[in-house]
Amino acid sequence: AQWAQEPLSPVRKTVELNELSTTFETKMVEMAIYKFASLLQLAFGEAGAGIIRDNSNGGVLHSNMTGKVVQGIFGFCDVRNFTTLTEILQGDVVKIVNGIADIVHAAVVDNFGAPNKNIGDAFLLVWKPKG
Repeated sequence: AQWAQEPLSPVRKTVELNELSTTFETKMVEMAIYKFASLLQLAFGEAGAGIIRDNSNGGVLHSNMTGKVVQGIFGFCDVRNFTTLTEILQGDVVKIVNGIADIVHAAVVDNFGAPNKNIGDAFLLVWKPKG
């Protein structure tokens, strides 16, 4: 219920095995649930969190609610000649893409934006006006 009201509230980062349930298997499942919850927060982001918060009431998800218009500026960044780069670097291309992602994400966050989605060699970036 806590995450339904505030989907981006912090998930316990470290769960000690001795502070959970009594059986090892249950502890492992609980740790997996905490990890999964933090990955969901990352995947849904701010927009998804608002949808979850606005459409859940008493633990029930109301999927037929109408949406709302959100103003924003969207940027799209694409790595030039990515196919050629992939052919040359093969499996090592992931290191390059992750390095580029670090640079793009840092630049966007430094300029009050939010990286929204990475799709291979492309990045969707969003800036919402204040208010």
